Amino acid sequence: MQSQSSNISIAFFFAFMALTLAITYWAAKRTKTTETFFAAGGEITAWQNGWALAGDFLSAAALLGIAGIVTSNGFDGMVYSIGWLVGWPIILFLIVEPLRNVGKFTFADVVAYRLSQKPVRSAAAIGTLAVISFYLIAQMVATGALIKLLFGIPYSWSVIIVGTAMLIYVLFGGMLATTWVQVVKAALLMAGGAFLCILVLAQFQMNPVRLFAAAAERYGAKVLQPGSRVVSGQWDAISLGLGLMFGTAAMPHILMRVYTVKDVKAARLSILYATGLIGAFHLMVFVIGFGAMVIVGPQAVLKAGGGGNMAAPLLAQAVGGNAFFGFICAVAFATMLAVVAGLTLSGVATLCHDLWTNRHKGGEGDRV
Repeated sequence: MQSQSSNISIAFFFAFMALTLAITYWAAKRTKTTETFFAAGGEITAWQNGWALAGDFLSAAALLGIAGIVTSNGFDGMVYSIGWLVGWPIILFLIVEPLRNVGKFTFADVVAYRLSQKPVRSAAAIGTLAVISFYLIAQMVATGALIKLLFGIPYSWSVIIVGTAMLIYVLFGGMLATTWVQVVKAALLMAGGAFLCILVLAQFQMNPVRLFAAAAERYGAKVLQPGSRVVSGQWDAISLGLGLMFGTAAMPHILMRVYTVKDVKAARLSILYATGLIGAFHLMVFVIGFGAMVIVGPQAVLKAGGGGNMAAPLLAQAVGGNAFFGFICAVAFATMLAVVAGLTLSGVATLCHDLWTNRHKGGEGDRV
């Protein structure tokens, strides 16, 4: 049965790779200028950019991590979803307009507008690269582990394969390829999450209240009460919430997407679309987490390894069989690979535009 699941996952894996490489080939023929490489020429529509933003933000942590936290901790696990989601109105009301009107490719363009160019760009680049590095390492580790699981190859080669695919997307297709890879990944993630929710709720007469009641009956009323497991007090909750909120509002690969649309209005609309999509997905994850708690069980999830991150795949196998399990594993891979591509492009923009062109060359040489 496990072999069949792996074969299905591998089939979906190759299908996704073929599709994204075709997108990269298409985008490479249209990427001729620096603006097109870093910002897709500003030709992405608000609706498309909203999906791409959702794809950029919804990493493996959204599907696997939060579902696992909810499975283990109940309602308390939603503090992560809520904290991240609150960061988006901050981007919408406080950051989008100055970023879009003053900047060109990166956040450093804005702060360097009124301050001394070289020290400000150096400081912004150090901060940006630090954030990208930590985020990138986590995604690469998870993606390499998944490739190792699917193909049985050494972990180091798994990471090399993922890194090669990522570099192909970024170096040849730039922002245009990365955008459409994110759109495809976001659509797959939303579709997979919605179908998994339907399969779970079908076992509870399509009534989420029955699902929550079953969880409370089996594991006690505390699983439905906030502040009982993940956070230990008010200051804990405030600290975690502020970190999640402002952390979201400062993600380099998210802020970079403000430049891919034609004006401020389109940028704001794209943030609104992304907020709606991300909010809807986190509601799905809430159902998925409680579904895994009731149908699979927290102990079974922990025994599967991965620190509880296998909650969603195990639930998919329990309610949808091997084929759906394979699809969810492939979606998890697509999620991680797409986020890695977005992070890498943001790092390339920082190195080339901020450090090389503006810090070292004094603003000359912004060419592809």
